[in-house]
Amino acid sequence: MPFLIDTQCHLLQIPGVDSDEESAPGVRDKNREARHSALVDAAYSLFAEKGFAATTMDEIAARAGLSRRTAFRLVTSKEDLVFPRRDARLARLTELLAPKEGETPASTVRRACLSLARDYQDDRVRMLAQWRVVESDPALLGRELLLDRASEEALERAFLGDERDTPRARRRASVRASAVSGAVRATLREWLRGGATADLVRLGRETFTELEQGLGGIER
Repeated sequence: MPFLIDTQCHLLQIPGVDSDEESAPGVRDKNREARHSALVDAAYSLFAEKGFAATTMDEIAARAGLSRRTAFRLVTSKEDLVFPRRDARLARLTELLAPKEGETPASTVRRACLSLARDYQDDRVRMLAQWRVVESDPALLGRELLLDRASEEALERAFLGDERDTPRARRRASVRASAVSGAVRATLREWLRGGATADLVRLGRETFTELEQGLGGIER
């Protein structure tokens, strides 16, 4: 799998990769990022070979060329390596949800989600690899839902917009955010089950059309 083949290249770029020598903050940050990337690549390589459940952190650290101690400085568990970009994706969503002039909350959310669809499409190989690992383990499916809650809360804040913060307004925003979140998950699932070959942005537009039409045809 293309996502997994460059682990050794990462290591070759980091002389003394498992060294604890003092270095300037910028160098330390770059080394930490490189080590983390090496761990992620090693983890996904082993997940593909052995499966998630049968892979240990010791094996991941060894393949990445790191000691067990260094590996656990970077992550707390192998589950963390399954979702390496969650914080960055949440930050990206939060950035995209900043409303532009003339936008309604609904149009802001639609624009943000379609922009993320373009990002995901560009990252299709990694997305597909992650989905296969998550689908293989019920605990990972549960963790993914918990992580998705942060994104749903960001959508809630966007739908609330400048409305007065009342229980009714919060409930309305929560219902809308839940609907969008569920629709996005369904769309991503369809895309990934198809090998991530379809145009995700087109699927996203179709999904938002369904949402905008509401439940009018539910009895058909």
